[in-house]
Amino acid sequence: MPRELWRVFPWDERASPGETFSPSFIPSSTGRGRFDLSRDRSSVLYLAESPDHAVGESLQPWRGRRIGERHLTRAGLRLSLVAVSIDDDAAAALADLCDPKLLAETGLPPDHLASRRRWVTQPLATSLWDQGYPGLRWWSGFRGDWHTVVLFLARIGDRLAFGEPAPLALGSPAVTEAARLLGIDLEPEGST
Repeated sequence: MPRELWRVFPWDERASPGETFSPSFIPSSTGRGRFDLSRDRSSVLYLAESPDHAVGESLQPWRGRRIGERHLTRAGLRLSLVAVSIDDDAAAALADLCDPKLLAETGLPPDHLASRRRWVTQPLATSLWDQGYPGLRWWSGFRGDWHTVVLFLARIGDRLAFGEPAPLALGSPAVTEAARLLGIDLEPEGST
C-alpha cells in the first residue's frame, strides 16, 4: 500500500494549517461521496495514488470537452496538487479491496463496491468501519489503473502529513496526463 497519496484542492497561500483552503483542511463529509460514513462515525478524506488521478478527479466533469486555465480554479483560487503521506502502520491497516483474498474475508460484493449508487456503497464503507478498518482502497470509477484511498479520519487523521502544494497549470504533467486519459482537450497556452 502506498504511503504517499495525492489530493487537489483550491489553495490560499495565506491560510493557516487546518483552515479552509489550506493543504490540511478537510471539509466535513456531505454524505454525497461514494464511501462517506454517517456524521456520528467519522469524516472521510478521498485521496488518489497518483498525481494524474488526483487531477483527473477534479477535471472529470469536462471529459470530451476543451478546457483552459479558468477550469483550474475553484472559489476564485488556483487548484493545487499536494502529497499526503501516511505512516507505514496506517497504510498496512487499510482494507485493500483490490486484494481478492481480503475482499472475500470482508464479504463485500465487488459489484456493489463498483456501484455509483451511494445507497449501495456507503453501507459497505460502514461495514469496514464496523470491522475496525481505518479506511479502504478501491478502483477509481474512471479508470481501472487509478486507485482511490478513502481514509476514516477519526481513526487515521493524526497520522497524516501534508506536503507543499504545487499550483496547477495546463502544462503541468499531471494535468496533461489526466486530460489525455479522460479525453479532455487543452486550450493552447495564452488562449483566453
